[in-house]
Order: sequence, then C-alpha cells, then structure tokens
Amino acid sequence: MFNVDNFGPLFSLLREEMEGQESALNELDSAVGDGDHGFTMTRTLRAAESAAAGNFKDLGAGFDAVAEAMAENAGGAIGPLLASFFAEGGLVFSGKKEMVLEDFSRFLEGGLNAVQEVGQARPGDKTMVDALAPAVEILKNRTFPSLPEGIQAAAEAARQGAQRTREMAAALGRASYTAERSRGHQDAGATSLALILTSINKFVNGQRASSIPADNLLEFTPPPGKLINHPGLLVSQDNQGLALLYPDLVTLRPDGILIRSHQKDPGKATLVIGHGGGHTPSMGGFVGAGMLDADVYGPIFTCASGVSIARAIQAADRGGGVILLVSNHSGDVLNARLALRRARQAGIEVEPVFLGDDIATAPREKYLERRGLGGLLFALKIGGAAAEGGASLSEVVELMKKTNQRTATLSVAVRPPTHPATGKPLFRLPPGQIEIGTGVHGEVGIYRGAHLPADEIVDLVLERLLEDLALFLPNPVLVFVNGAGGTSKMELHILYRRAFQQLTNQGIQVTAGVANSFFTTQEMGGFSLSLCVVDQEMQTYWERPASTPSFQWPYA
Repeated sequence: MFNVDNFGPLFSLLREEMEGQESALNELDSAVGDGDHGFTMTRTLRAAESAAAGNFKDLGAGFDAVAEAMAENAGGAIGPLLASFFAEGGLVFSGKKEMVLEDFSRFLEGGLNAVQEVGQARPGDKTMVDALAPAVEILKNRTFPSLPEGIQAAAEAARQGAQRTREMAAALGRASYTAERSRGHQDAGATSLALILTSINKFVNGQRASSIPADNLLEFTPPPGKLINHPGLLVSQDNQGLALLYPDLVTLRPDGILIRSHQKDPGKATLVIGHGGGHTPSMGGFVGAGMLDADVYGPIFTCASGVSIARAIQAADRGGGVILLVSNHSGDVLNARLALRRARQAGIEVEPVFLGDDIATAPREKYLERRGLGGLLFALKIGGAAAEGGASLSEVVELMKKTNQRTATLSVAVRPPTHPATGKPLFRLPPGQIEIGTGVHGEVGIYRGAHLPADEIVDLVLERLLEDLALFLPNPVLVFVNGAGGTSKMELHILYRRAFQQLTNQGIQVTAGVANSFFTTQEMGGFSLSLCVVDQEMQTYWERPASTPSFQWPYA
C-alpha cells in the first residue's frame, strides 16, 4: 500500500519511468513543439524525487514539497500545471499518513480542476486534461474493491485518453498555431500524465526503482557540431560568459538572475522578464541602461519558473513599481501568473505587459492572442527609455501596450535548427523549400513552399505586414530584421535593403532600422521581419540612448 513512509520511493520510480520514456516524449513533442518535453519531464521528476526524499509528518506535507520543487524547477507550461496538480495532494492528504481510494479519487478530481483553472484547457483541446479527465470519470462512475484496482483502472483510462489525442487538433499552447498539422500526433503532455498514473499503479503493486538518478556530466557526448559541455550546464555557462564579458553592464547573481551592474535611481520604474534559454543573445543581452533591469533564464526552450521570475522582480524593484514583460507563449504566461502572485504577496507593485506580434498566429482583430516574436524589441526599447527617464509605472505600461499594438512580425525559415542536447532537427524542412510563420522555439509554420530569391521573400512578407498595420499607416515605421541564428550579416543586409526600398517606394518613411541576430533559435537559417508604426511620442523614446551588451543606441 501507499503511505508516508514510502512517499520518497514513489517519486524515485516516477523519475526512473520518465527517464525510460524521455526519447519517446521528445519525439512526440518534436511533431508540433520544440522536441524537449522528455527532457523537461525528466528534469522535473528529478527535482520532485529530491524534494520527496525528506521525512514528512503526513502525505500532504510530502505533496506540498513536491509541488514547490516542480514550480521552482520545471518552468515552461508543464511546470505550473504539474505543480498545481500535485499541490492538490497537499490539500487532500493533509493530516493523513496513508492513501485510500476515496482520497486518491478526490486528489485526481481536485488536480483536474486545478490544471484546468491554471491552463484554461478543456477536454478535447489536446492537452494533459484529455488523459486526466477520463481517469477522474472512471473513479467517479465505478466502484472498486481496493486502492490498487482503482488506480489501475484510472491509469488505463488515462492511457486510452492520451491515445485519443492523436486525432485531435490542438486548441492551446504552441501546437494550436498549427492545429490541423497536429492531427495524427499523440499529445506529449497527455502521454506524460498517463505515464505518471501508470507508474503510480506499478508502485502500489510492488514495483520499485532499480536505479539512482544518473549523473551524466561524465557520460555525455556533445552532438556533432555543438560546442557544449553538458545539457544541464548550457544556460548557466552561457550566462556566466555574458557576465564575464560585460562586467560593467550586467552581473550574474548566485541564484541565476542577471541584473544591471549599475541600478536605476530609487523611485524609478523597472523592467523585468523571464524566458527560456537557447535564444542567445536574447534578453540577457538587453540588460542595461535604457532597457531591462533584470532577467532570468529557464532551461533550453523552457520558460523560467514563476518562482525564479518572482525573485527577479524583487531584485529589480527600486520602489517605483516593476513592469513584468511577458512574451505571449503558453509557458511564459502561466509562469508569469505565478510570479505576479508571489511578488504582490511580497508587497511589490508589479504590472504585466503581454507582448505578441506574430501575425501568423492571430488576425489583427485578435492581436492580443498573438505569439511573441522579435517585434518585442520595439516595446522593450521604447518602454525602457521611458522608465529610464522617470516615467511612472502606469505611463510605461500604457506606452508599451501601445507599441505592441502597432507592431507586426512574420518569420521565415530556410533551414531547420537542431536541439543542442540531441543534435536532432526541431522540424523537417525538405531542401529547396521555405517555411513561413515559424516560431522562436523552432515550431513549424503556417505555409511551406518553394525557396524564392531574397527580394521575393521580403515582398511576400512585407505585403502581409503592411496589410495588418494598415490602420496605423502611413505614419513612419521602425524596421527590424532579426536573424534566426544561422543567417549571415550579409544576408540580413540584403533583406533589410529590400524592405527599405519597398517601404520607401510606397511612401512610408523608415525612421530607424535594425538588422542583427538578437532572438535566435540555435543555428536555424532564416529571419523575421518586424515593423512598428510610430507616433511622435514613441519616436522620441526610441531615439533616447541605451547601453546593453547586445544593443547600443545610437549605434556606436
């Protein structure tokens, strides 16, 4: 049976079972995501196993410890969801030293409600809910003579629910941007939830872990072409190198937060962001005067946890309030909610600004639903200048929202990236074809067609952007050509040249331009083109100076 004395061994088995399915889960995720769900789940269960190894007064305390470890270490979308799920165990099993079937059923039902509240998912949306809901239903509608038999039935219902997601079109998260292309692929989140219940079933029937967590630091062999030491060290060593290169601009704290070496004056509003690693120089490169005050990375392609983002908010606060920038991706949004709650509980005045500019993911009338891409540079630079100049928290927030509304981006991939830990492509792109509408995590796009000359690609993208921004034209525009990581400066200049020419020919003034690889996806070949239609207020703040590791304005 299952009681407080064998709580720790349960999570050792969960970790071992997840490790055994890591590659399979990565493969499922690669069909519509960034191909690292297995890595994320293994990392999450290792953190849970460590937290579960203590001595607890009751099962509820053990579940609370596991939930906190998941919230702090998992990141991405799955971190807050799993933390919410296991936190329900902290409520149901409070004061109880042994699990009975009635409590297990309440735990699953409460966990389902928590996951739906946090993730806003319903059955049929192709998420972990589609595995969890059938498990809840079978325990509510049938009577079982023992805990093992009930858990076995729930695990089987979850397994079948996960299988049914193959024929669903994703309605939430990254996969929703290419909903129809997600059909035929089983959802990775639903699969991992079913695996958790299957592992619990194995545990109550006597199975135990046969191994301890592997320390792969000595065993890991980098994929061909990748100059790395170990997947677990990628982000921390990236940040260490940044701080060593620019000590007068940015400092890396022991808790992994990047902060300005010379902070703002007390009383000024500050800007903070949390995000995933793997996009260097990304946000760490924008910490400094006139831009970000603090930044915290999560693992590769996985947003920092809400707990870490809350610490970054506290580190940046100068008494004038904090603006939390949120790139509009599912994991970023979920972790931002947790960070905002914790920061406000600590007495900090903090307001979020959700940034989304990718026109491939929502039409103009639903621009607030768009995915965040390179166009967030405009809001960051303009809002950062306003905060540096002493504008109030509310003034900076409204300015950044206005900038986001007047920004549009569309991306193009000509060569897929590979995951730095596996060396495997994040999506397939046949030679001679291009993908339009790709995401910064290597998500597949909305259109695939024959490769075209650079001018024709720019013309195609520019036409879509101008159509989207027609309401704000013919005001002047800012232009940003962002390299995806494997595109040369020569190519970026060729692309910018065409965009400048076409805009000028249409009577649209280019008031400033940027062409650089700021938001990368490893070595993906391609670019994104962003336009921001500015008014005089926005233009004035854009022209103010900024000094960060990756961005200096005016250009040095």
